[in-house]
Amino acid sequence: MNKSATLLALAGMVELASAFTAPSMPMPLRQQRASTSAVSGLNMVKVTVSNAGTEFEMEKGEILRTGMQQNGQEVYYTMKGKLFNCNGGGQCGTCKVEVQNGAVSGRTDAENKLLAKDPPTFRLACQTLVNGPVTIRNKPDA
Repeated sequence: MNKSATLLALAGMVELASAFTAPSMPMPLRQQRASTSAVSGLNMVKVTVSNAGTEFEMEKGEILRTGMQQNGQEVYYTMKGKLFNCNGGGQCGTCKVEVQNGAVSGRTDAENKLLAKDPPTFRLACQTLVNGPVTIRNKPDA
């Protein structure tokens, strides 16, 4: 095989491989709504972030981390957490919150492992489903 044929074959492999690369941005769990309709407004619950003095609404049954991010709440502790978090996989522990009161899902196995030394009120925002009005304290270790 001559040099130009080798280069053409190599260019073809690179082009083929580039079709299979991962997207630069993680895929969202759910598309953000442009506006709240009357029907979806019935399923909205209020989330209060006590140490930030803020409130926002999110859909009942949605993951807390998603609601926090969509409403401009800071989720991660450090620059390392912002850069190297697990994107909601329940593996890094950088989205820790304290549920002070309200209706949320039970702890997952990932939370039981990562938060074994923390109080039972500590949760990972990426693993917590909001089932009703809730009050949280963001970054309880900070």
